[in-house]
Amino acid sequence: MMALLLRLALMIDAFNRHVGRVAVWLVLGATLLSALTATLRYLLSWGSNAMIEAQWFMFGLVFLLCAPLTLQDQGHVRVDIFYGRLPWRWRLIIDILGSALFLLPVCVLIIVDSWGYFLLAYHQNESSMNPGGLLLWPIKLAIPVAFTLLAAQGIAEIIKCIAALAGRQPRSDATGTD
Repeated sequence: MMALLLRLALMIDAFNRHVGRVAVWLVLGATLLSALTATLRYLLSWGSNAMIEAQWFMFGLVFLLCAPLTLQDQGHVRVDIFYGRLPWRWRLIIDILGSALFLLPVCVLIIVDSWGYFLLAYHQNESSMNPGGLLLWPIKLAIPVAFTLLAAQGIAEIIKCIAALAGRQPRSDATGTD
């Protein structure tokens, strides 16, 4: 059973790593679009609300879609006053409890709540109130999708921590340290 769960965790890891690596390119896209927007505004006195909103959407997507990869790479901020000094088994237990009691419930709440906002925006074909602005429902869809990916990564991290506690996986794969 543990081997099957570890394979699931590896599949989640691989998928979220791929999504994160693709999403990182949105930083370049947003930067280039920002430069183009500024150039057009100052050289040609021409602006576009859609271009400005597209920059915002791209930056938002970077943060949303890279969160699971950041969790996978142990890059989220932690209160490390005591955590780093604890034995590896206690760190694994804290990671399991933190993910199960905090990360997953928050993700589920955001998924459920944001899904309703997305559906409403989609059915109303909601768009920006700015003239020439973008549709809003695609970025609203990104919220439940991203938090689903984050929840899946949280589950993968729990699986890896349990496997490490059971001696089925090296500690460094589960905690980022040895």
